[in-house]
Amino acid sequence: MAIKKIFLFGWTLAVAASLVFAGCKSNTASKPDPREANRVIDSASAAYVKALDKKNKGAVFVLTKDYPELKGLNNKVILIKPLNQDLSINFDEYLHKEYMGPIHILLPSYYVGIRASVILKCFPAYKEFTFTELSDNYVLYYSDKKR
Repeated sequence: MAIKKIFLFGWTLAVAASLVFAGCKSNTASKPDPREANRVIDSASAAYVKALDKKNKGAVFVLTKDYPELKGLNNKVILIKPLNQDLSINFDEYLHKEYMGPIHILLPSYYVGIRASVILKCFPAYKEFTFTELSDNYVLYYSDKKR
């Protein structure tokens, strides 16, 4: 019986200590990706996006940066924050559940792979994204298919 009480007391103490430690732990934000600091859009990619904007009505363009070269697009623009180094996001801030029409997602080329997968999952109403390499620096994901 005494061993049981000692075990219970030790377990309670361990749980309390872990809760206190977790509460005191710094909740600092993830480190921003250093590649994002001075990222600019190249002229070839900007020209391609502008041409798509003129050609399409009712389309959606998703950007990870507010590029001055792309101000004044006629279609809807969704601006999302760039991903951190550890890819941690508040999914609710990125999530767009509804189908909004044909979607064009402009991403830096270093997003190809897991980073792009994270972004594409934020648009669950779409399926079968196609991939176009606009330049050495940018890629475009496109879909007009509803899930």
